[in-house]
Amino acid sequence: MGDETDSICPRCKEETIHRVVAMKEKKIYLVICTRCNSQHRYRPSLATITRKVPLPSERQAKVLKKVESARTFRPQVSLKEWQALKEVAGEMETLPYDPGASYSEKQAVAHPTFGLGFVGKVIDKSKIEVVFEYEIKILVMNRPKPGQE
Repeated sequence: MGDETDSICPRCKEETIHRVVAMKEKKIYLVICTRCNSQHRYRPSLATITRKVPLPSERQAKVLKKVESARTFRPQVSLKEWQALKEVAGEMETLPYDPGASYSEKQAVAHPTFGLGFVGKVIDKSKIEVVFEYEIKILVMNRPKPGQE
């Protein structure tokens, strides 16, 4: 008792600092607002109110695990590696990235989101690994345009 805490004051109509007056079963029960001196039952501040979130179902847990692993496993590239590839491909023509086009190793690619990148390796006939300035991405290639299948 006598300690200060944040609480929502019904008279001030906002969260203010309150002095604890009474406790019940080791929980704050009555408080006095330090601004308007009104005494009322403790109303937890917005910061201390925690919303209970239900545990995810088994299926949701699997999806969340996949998403988290995809976020964490992103091969990062050093700036020196990217600059070395930029020097090697200096005179090569930079192609705008197109999922329907075909690419070869060391080819310079201009991606609309990730910027300038270089094909590090061709994974298979439909995937390439592209080294961008800050990360490595796997992109598609040789994808037929809709309606051409």
